[in-house]
Amino acid sequence: MKKFLPLCLCLVLLAFSSTRARAVYTNDGVEIEPIYFGQIVITNNTSAQTCTLPAGGIMTCSSGITILHTGQYGVFRLSNYDPTVAIYASIASSSALTGPNTSTFSIGSFTFAPNINSIGNAQTPPGGTLTLYIGATLTTTAGQTYSLDPYSGTYTLQINY
Repeated sequence: MKKFLPLCLCLVLLAFSSTRARAVYTNDGVEIEPIYFGQIVITNNTSAQTCTLPAGGIMTCSSGITILHTGQYGVFRLSNYDPTVAIYASIASSSALTGPNTSTFSIGSFTFAPNINSIGNAQTPPGGTLTLYIGATLTTTAGQTYSLDPYSGTYTLQINY
């Protein structure tokens, strides 16, 4: 059976405000922390720049981005699963991160800890509950100008079991 759990994510702030997005879910999961790329400054965007936030790890960015405040990987708690049934996770859809103008960041290369992606290893949640860490990579569009505003987007986490 497939379950689709829409998640809201607030990924990057180029200003000094701090905003986090939350979403409401079924009883199968709850977002503890959204994916958040912190506060960054793009210092050179002549070629595409990236920030990678691994699941359960520390954010790193390419040389054209300076980190002012590091981000936080997403934390999602899955519950009410049969502890004898293996579950997998995948990202069913993801939108670009948009701000108040037409500039966008792309978001992709999602990672999970534990590694329960749909082509990776299944996880049998002990007691029917599992804490899932979700990471991703943010990418700029080369030559694009980004305003000093919050950027946000959404993704859909798919749980298969």
